[in-house]
Amino acid sequence: MSGKILNIDVHESIIDFTADYISKSDKKTALISGGRRPFLFIKKKLAEKQKKAFFSPEFFTNDGFIEEIIFDNTELIKISDIEATFMIFETVKNESPQLLKDKTSFASFMEWSFEILSFIEQLDLENVSEDKLKAVKANAEIGYDVPENINSLLKNIFKIRKSFYNSMEKSSKTTKGHSFLKAAEIESNLLAGNFDEIILMSPFYLHKVEIEIFKKIYNAGKLTVFIHGNPKKYEALMQIYSVFGEPLPDIENKKDEYKLNIYSAFDDQSQGALLKNLISGYSENDLDKTAVIVPDSKMLQSVISEISIVTDRYNVSAGYPAEKTPVFSLLNAIIEAQLSRKGEYYYSKDVMKVLTNPLVKNMEFLGESSISRTAVYKIEEALNQYSGNCLSGRMFVAFKEIIGEKQIIDEISLAVNEVWEYTAPEEIMKMLKEIFDVFFTSWEKIETLNNLSYILSELLEKIYSLSVAANYSLNAEATELLLSLAKELKFGEVSQAKFQNEDVLNTFKKLIKNKRIVLPGSPLKGLQILGLLESRNLSFENVFIVGMIDSAIPAVKKEYSLIPKDIMYALGIEIAKKELEIQQYHFDRLISGAKNLNLIYPDNDKDERSRFIESLIWNKQFENKDINIVKINKFVLPKFLAKQPAKRKYAKTKKIREYLKNMSYTHSKIDAYLSCKLKFYFMHVLILDERTKVGQEFSAVDIGNFVHSFLKDTLCEKLDSKKLQTLEFEKEYFKKFENSFDNSPHFKFREDAFMIKEVLLYRMKNILHYERLRSYKNIYGCEKKYYSNIKTASGETYKFNCRIDRIDTDGENYMIFDYKTGAAPGSIVSNKYFDLMSNNFDRQNIKKAVSSMQLPLYKNIFEKETDFAVLECGIYDIKKAEIIKFPERKEIYDKCIDAVRSLLDEINTGESFEFDEEDKVNCKTCKYFYICT
Repeated sequence: MSGKILNIDVHESIIDFTADYISKSDKKTALISGGRRPFLFIKKKLAEKQKKAFFSPEFFTNDGFIEEIIFDNTELIKISDIEATFMIFETVKNESPQLLKDKTSFASFMEWSFEILSFIEQLDLENVSEDKLKAVKANAEIGYDVPENINSLLKNIFKIRKSFYNSMEKSSKTTKGHSFLKAAEIESNLLAGNFDEIILMSPFYLHKVEIEIFKKIYNAGKLTVFIHGNPKKYEALMQIYSVFGEPLPDIENKKDEYKLNIYSAFDDQSQGALLKNLISGYSENDLDKTAVIVPDSKMLQSVISEISIVTDRYNVSAGYPAEKTPVFSLLNAIIEAQLSRKGEYYYSKDVMKVLTNPLVKNMEFLGESSISRTAVYKIEEALNQYSGNCLSGRMFVAFKEIIGEKQIIDEISLAVNEVWEYTAPEEIMKMLKEIFDVFFTSWEKIETLNNLSYILSELLEKIYSLSVAANYSLNAEATELLLSLAKELKFGEVSQAKFQNEDVLNTFKKLIKNKRIVLPGSPLKGLQILGLLESRNLSFENVFIVGMIDSAIPAVKKEYSLIPKDIMYALGIEIAKKELEIQQYHFDRLISGAKNLNLIYPDNDKDERSRFIESLIWNKQFENKDINIVKINKFVLPKFLAKQPAKRKYAKTKKIREYLKNMSYTHSKIDAYLSCKLKFYFMHVLILDERTKVGQEFSAVDIGNFVHSFLKDTLCEKLDSKKLQTLEFEKEYFKKFENSFDNSPHFKFREDAFMIKEVLLYRMKNILHYERLRSYKNIYGCEKKYYSNIKTASGETYKFNCRIDRIDTDGENYMIFDYKTGAAPGSIVSNKYFDLMSNNFDRQNIKKAVSSMQLPLYKNIFEKETDFAVLECGIYDIKKAEIIKFPERKEIYDKCIDAVRSLLDEINTGESFEFDEEDKVNCKTCKYFYICT
């Protein structure tokens, strides 16, 4: 007596059918399904039908059923993925070392190991014989039209597979594919175990070795197969009937009765917003009958963020990307900090990525999270390039330097005292040492995965005991996943194998990549958010499918990453051929059970609409003989005609007036006011500036500071111009450049330092050449500071200060220069200078007349405070090694100083700082743009 095949109409619920079938049976039953989710629904249906205690059938996935057989009948246990890939690596190293090439470490070969393992798995599942592998080996020796390394693998896959099996069996381990092969060798009465009936629920594609196993049980009369849908529509279902020796049933094709709506949006977020609008009116009962299918998990965040606005009754089973959780982002930051480390010196930017992670900076190391936050903020402040302490601008830093810097420790202690309570500097140092040990130094000497496992476990325990991680479900799930992985890394040969530290970390980084976590929720009530495969065997009245682009649904690989499809077909590995059919079946089965079908896709130039939508539209057009039968509903964002907000006014209060009166003015403050009144207010009254990020890319300011410092040391005060002409000075000049550059903390660890060095050296050579051509006696001063005052027409006197980069003298007269390492102006004064300056010193005209008040102010202050006459002023263009001179006419200087007097009175009078419409041209690039409206 053989088993039987029952066919269920695709429009019926297979959950209801299965529950009804089991409830009428008194047999000891096992139920096998492709996924676990249907079991929950079947149990619920059975409970509703029985309304009393009952013996539930045993539930298995396909893989779980085989594992049970192997557990009952052999001594083999499942090998972990990491141990299997390491075993593959060792096998290749021993049997086919030519495959390794430059990938001599496990970490570098790991991705290849996974691919080879996957290939062997496919060979096992399709029960590819040794003869076929030998035939492929022969063809590979002739040479397939594939890369050389793939040919080499195909030539050696037979002995790699055989050696891999031997290694596994010696340690009593097995993989999924190997377990299936072993199960196929077991007698039919043992395969069925103590079950009276085994139900194979809605299979579609069965691997060849699965067919062998289930055929044995079928022939023994203990297998019942439920086929969901018309087998004549799908080759894979017809094959199931064929292998079990059953005739195809004569089934009438029923028409789909769902209401079809197709929507287009712009991007992921707008699709999520459209979905939110469509379900916003659903009752709790409606939500219980609704599924949202997200084929591409990249869209998950957009969907959840929008849906959560209208309901909290949803359950996500599509798998949330673990890398987006704080726990995983912290772990990746720790690994990056180790990989960029140079000895005991850590890249400052990576250090701050770890320390500013929400879990780290809010840890209660001393019983209060504000202490950790304060310490992190102060360390970031100290590493800022403008902080002025010994760590300022350091791209790489050692922790002993932070702990040993008394100024930082004292500042943290003082700041903590203000936000919490007195904490001694010794306690601060102890806390910092613990932070650095947990997140950095304990990771430095990891040589085995077993070491890594313990360090990881300790880290997670510390995070959970001292942070708020446990309060957030995503962190809890992510931590559980990592603890499970840590446990896995403690065992097996791979756990004790010694590697370079960076190889261990890179291996672990690859292991946690693309991990997914299941969000908490109830799969039996509320809105269900699923992937396409997660929806197998489930039916919903209301189905929404988002992100329907052709690369996501169907998600068919154009090519496998290792073995070309043609070779896989030649070996009899047909899963590659069946991918489209498998996804088409699951899509058809899902929509056939729906009453309301809503398909959403992005309408843009980048993505192509899914072929599944195209097929549905074509069928509707064909049935109705109407090309316009299907309407696409376009999602249109509401238009908000908001009035452009006016720029704010800022009152000159009594305190501000006093501040302005007592301010020490500089040319940069006057230039800022000329540029924009509000810019002056934000920058020099409120003293607001952009926050500088630690470890940010080298800026023009940094290069300028280096050049200024170097020229101050070489073209220094009292230097005689005759000395410039000597070979001795030239040697000293370039020696100082080498020392200054090599010892600069900004350049020390940069990989592109040699390029920057070459550019700067070229410019400094040109500067020396230009200096030798110039005519002056000596350098009077470098970066000299002067303090003075200016009296205005209103009778008020205002303080001024300046620092002049360079002052030369010919013995009688003096020359003032300002170094410019960035873009220098083509001309300082307009050709229409006198016309523009004749109109009562209007601010807009002043701005057009002169690019900056710097040189006139320098000349005025220097002459007033020294009684020396200034013959010449200019901008010293470092890039071009030339001086752009300010016009020598006294009237121009005098007019500029009169304009400064007028501007000072304007700054100190009036009711407020107000925006001038003519300054709008600079708004788009202004750093204060978002706070002045």
